Amino acid sequence: MSETSAKPPQADSSEEVLPWWMNPVNIVLMVVAAAVLAAAAGFVFGESRGKGTKNGSDVGFLQDMRIHHEQAVNLSLIYLDVSAPGLGEGSASRGTLRLIAREIIVNQSAESGRMVQLLRQFDAAETNETDQVMGWMGEPTPLAQMPGYATDEELRALRESRGPEADNLFGELMIAHHKGGVHMAEHVTMHGSNDEVRAMAASMVKSQTGEIAEMEELLAAID
Repeated sequence: MSETSAKPPQADSSEEVLPWWMNPVNIVLMVVAAAVLAAAAGFVFGESRGKGTKNGSDVGFLQDMRIHHEQAVNLSLIYLDVSAPGLGEGSASRGTLRLIAREIIVNQSAESGRMVQLLRQFDAAETNETDQVMGWMGEPTPLAQMPGYATDEELRALRESRGPEADNLFGELMIAHHKGGVHMAEHVTMHGSNDEVRAMAASMVKSQTGEIAEMEELLAAID
């Protein structure tokens, strides 16, 4: 009796294989890696700078911006989930919006890690422990009304959106969020006293202003 060689099992061609950079597990791993690298770099290069002068604007900015960053990361994770391939028809701008979302996750997670380090070096609380923010700017505001801070209803709407609706909603929410962040960052560049905090804020102003302009162009193309 003749022997026949066994054929290897064939992969199911109907199963979509996402590129590595679109896989949610890899996104989380990138966030963790970025935070670890930021912490290491901050310890090696930034510790002496962080121990320099500081004032209430420096501390308040770090505490409030950390909260602001956490929501930006959350918005981006939600958008990557609801705009995944196969979940409704997407716009031509979707690929770029998803790239922006991934950049926000990595960059703002890393910045948040450095903010925590600086607050520890300042012997300050790692987070704003009240329900009021921006008092350090002379603009005391309830946390829920922080400029650009998405409401629970807006977060729910984003989770339930699909297709071009998701693209538009994410862009609109993130533009508003960035504008609120730029407002705080510009203030501390003028009123903070710590060199690293002011440099970090100036970098945020530049990067987020650029992303605002880019997203506004993308949303105009969708409309």
